[in-house]
Amino acid sequence: MRILLSFLLVMVLCLGAQAAERQSLAVRGSVVKAGSSRPVTEGTVELRWPGHEDRLKPVTAPLREDGSYLLEASFEAGTIPVQELTVTASGRACELQEKPLPPGAAAAAGAMHVVDFGLKSATLNGILDIFHCCILTWGILTVMLPAFLLGAAITAFVPSQTVMNLLGPGAPRLKAYGAAIGSGMVLSLCSCNVVPLFAGIWRRGAGTGPAFAFLFAGPAVNPVAIIFTCQVIGVPMGVFRTLAVGVLAVVVGVIMARVFGDVPKDRPTSAPLPTLSLGPSPRVTAVLVGLLLYLLVVGAFTLPLGWRLLTTLPAALAIILVSATCLGRDNALSWLKETWQLVRLVVPILLPAVLIIGLLALYTPLTVTRWMSGNNGFGATLAAAVFGALMYFPILTEVAFAKAMLKVMGMGVGPAMALLLTAPGLSLPGMIIVWREIGWKRLAVYVISLTLMATLAGVFFGSEWGTYICSCAFGK
Repeated sequence: MRILLSFLLVMVLCLGAQAAERQSLAVRGSVVKAGSSRPVTEGTVELRWPGHEDRLKPVTAPLREDGSYLLEASFEAGTIPVQELTVTASGRACELQEKPLPPGAAAAAGAMHVVDFGLKSATLNGILDIFHCCILTWGILTVMLPAFLLGAAITAFVPSQTVMNLLGPGAPRLKAYGAAIGSGMVLSLCSCNVVPLFAGIWRRGAGTGPAFAFLFAGPAVNPVAIIFTCQVIGVPMGVFRTLAVGVLAVVVGVIMARVFGDVPKDRPTSAPLPTLSLGPSPRVTAVLVGLLLYLLVVGAFTLPLGWRLLTTLPAALAIILVSATCLGRDNALSWLKETWQLVRLVVPILLPAVLIIGLLALYTPLTVTRWMSGNNGFGATLAAAVFGALMYFPILTEVAFAKAMLKVMGMGVGPAMALLLTAPGLSLPGMIIVWREIGWKRLAVYVISLTLMATLAGVFFGSEWGTYICSCAFGK
């Protein structure tokens, strides 16, 4: 009996010694919106040892209704350098913020430490990244410059009869709309880059319906966007988006043709080629158009500088060589004149409008869209369609934005689909540019028709599909 009591006493002393070797740490504080006293009520706070997650598993605690939190941790004394620990706060639709423990935390490890946070709201600009992705980069030249040159080449060199045979009011409807929608499969353009090409075929006598079908489908159904949507968001949304774009393009074309007629009498026409020039041969025109199409497609991909030069420089040199040897002075001057006309039409509107929208996005919190979370109703879907129609999305950025809204903000799949339909084919800068070409009446009918149809398509998709679940939830 005496031996048993001695053994128990030794065990108690050992356990007490081990407990004495444990080090406790407690951190409390509050998390509010930056510049205000409004608490952040949805989110977590985490105690971390950056770079040593294998030695200290992060300790987390949820935010309370008043924005406060309490973190408690315990670890072996001397094994964790308390001065290297940090506290990270994350809130719904807020930027992540990380702070070190207060000075002296190591000396007073058993005390209660206070770490307060003021979180900034995440903004639309952070997701769109307009300036970095599209505007203030040299890569824009590989898309915009070929678009201007191609639109001008169509206007200056492609005979009116060729355009009329494919897209003219007298062409078979199936052929005309098929050519208009199919063109998007070889062009990777955003809503502003397609305007020069639209202006070219519009001035060359394309029918109203096919021309507007091309204006919408050109940037909305390109293969890069289709593949990206399937990979980033999911195959069902990618497939439905592709089919919906084709249907919406035909419907909006039919509406525009019924309202304004197949052959508008007030459309602007391009100046005829000089009478001394018969224009380049069909073979030369086909070579130039093919080379410019190649530059458009390749320029849409993000490539390292070396690969970009390797894939585009030979085509650019070929264009210069063909222009110098096969066009002739009159044709070259006509091409340059048409290119300048398109640049004057687009650039003075595009750059200021995009800069203003980017400035507004910088101060627009993502929380303004919270009311659309999980909502597939008509009102939320219409709002998303209008938002997509007004904002400027460089090519593919609407996919990244929709993914963020689905996963981070919990947006319903209906509004997300409406956004994916209107964002590529419409934008406020594009509307302003097109308005100068077609007038406000046609623009109003075009935008309203597309917005309403995209809303209906989104409502239908939302009712059939349900709730979006990211693929990462399945461990993929």
